[in-house]
Amino acid sequence: MKRAASLALGFCLLTFAVAAQPTIVITGGRVFTNDPAKPAATAIAIKGNTILAVGTDEEIEAIPGDANTKRYRLKGDVVIPGLNDAHVHPGLGPVGIGIGSGPDSTVADVAAALASVTDESPASQWIIGIVGRTIMLDETVNRAKLDQLAPGHKVMLRSFTGHGLILSSKALEEAGVTESTPDPPGGRFGHNADGTLNGRVFEYAGYPILRKIAQLTQLPGDLTAALHDYCDTAIRFGITSIQAMPFDDDETLWDQAMRDADCKLRVRHIFTPITLPPLLPRTDFAFKGTSGIKWILDGTPVEKGAALRTPYPDGGGSGQLNFQSFTRLIKSGITAKEQLLFHAAGDLTTATLLKEMENTTGVNWPAERLRIEHGDGLLPDLDTRAKNLGVIVVINPTHFFASPLYPQGGFMRAKSLLAIPLTVAIGSDGPPFNPYVDIKEATVRADGNRREELTREEAVRAYTLGSALAEKRDDKGVLAPGKLADLAVLSQNIFTVRADALPNTVSLLTIVGGKIALDDLP
Repeated sequence: MKRAASLALGFCLLTFAVAAQPTIVITGGRVFTNDPAKPAATAIAIKGNTILAVGTDEEIEAIPGDANTKRYRLKGDVVIPGLNDAHVHPGLGPVGIGIGSGPDSTVADVAAALASVTDESPASQWIIGIVGRTIMLDETVNRAKLDQLAPGHKVMLRSFTGHGLILSSKALEEAGVTESTPDPPGGRFGHNADGTLNGRVFEYAGYPILRKIAQLTQLPGDLTAALHDYCDTAIRFGITSIQAMPFDDDETLWDQAMRDADCKLRVRHIFTPITLPPLLPRTDFAFKGTSGIKWILDGTPVEKGAALRTPYPDGGGSGQLNFQSFTRLIKSGITAKEQLLFHAAGDLTTATLLKEMENTTGVNWPAERLRIEHGDGLLPDLDTRAKNLGVIVVINPTHFFASPLYPQGGFMRAKSLLAIPLTVAIGSDGPPFNPYVDIKEATVRADGNRREELTREEAVRAYTLGSALAEKRDDKGVLAPGKLADLAVLSQNIFTVRADALPNTVSLLTIVGGKIALDDLP
């Protein structure tokens, strides 16, 4: 009887092995699985687009393959689930003559940069510069100033945060903004004392301008080429999924360009409306791979646009909400049966959002997995409410340098969010982007807040499993049987290498859905 049982068991195992012949086998690795049942392994077998088995070299090599099985024998290289950038803005946006300005530029820097290009630049071309806190908080840098520095030219200064513009008169004219243009819901135009436009534009007043200028200045194929280059770079970092929020580019044009870009990544296109219709019809989600709706509830502390319950430490008010009520925004997702994502930087913004969620009856909020993007203002007094509502927080570690711009009291948390516990994901908010810079900044914070630093394992988990949960996907972010075969073999051990060396990490082998997207293994 025992012999018969053994024969039957052996026959079943042989049948399973033959039926489950792997297409890819990786051995000799140091596998970070994200699977609590088997947190570490050395080998993986893949069949088709999913993981067949994870274990020791001996266990995986015992599974018979065939002549077509691709085998990789590593030399202790680290293997991780494919990285999933939960908050990123790939695209192109407005195209023009760039000036040598940046986030730290002063008025003198901008003046010199404009002087260096205006004489040789035709008036038909846009002149575009990136600026930061110094310029955005200086009310004297306005339409009149740009007209003085670059007469007759279309000049646009953009805050590096994406939450403010300063336009010259010609730029306003080209963008279709007139003295009678009203403030749109969620946005505002700056005005002089006499009521005329001063060229300073914020939030939802600026987003349509960016998309219009992008369409006016891009050449056919430009956006496709930019997205192709982005995807190629991401694959080389070991990124296998992105959750993209088109910001500067028209959504339909962006969607078609991404289709044409031959992108090897998994691309989630998150709908980012730039206007506030009464309700969003389902037809707005006809884009390939589009899911979720993102709304922007306030600005950032850089331009003092994040809405706070107390004033900014250096004066200048307490910011403001983009919308007095979030009810219509919440209903837009509930009606369309789409996940909701809310940019919420300030603590007033976060508290208001949580209150309006609590006041919305008939919704199982934990099942909705509503996302708070950035989450700077999720302060400790809001923890219980956030936990009960099941919100997910997508943090951006490269923003942590800005925490001193907020009042004291626990802004820009990370470690303590896990302790609540909440699901935490990581997004680059790029471009520019480098996931290993994000991991470095999450584990060695620029603001010196050591209590909120993640371990490297926690950071990688947030960048993989956390991001998968944040897109309502339970089939990736973990290297375990039955999960999607998305993984990366890395050029160095990101769990032990010096922090300052982390940004040098690249992928040697990137697999997306069981397909080889990059093979640079020696």
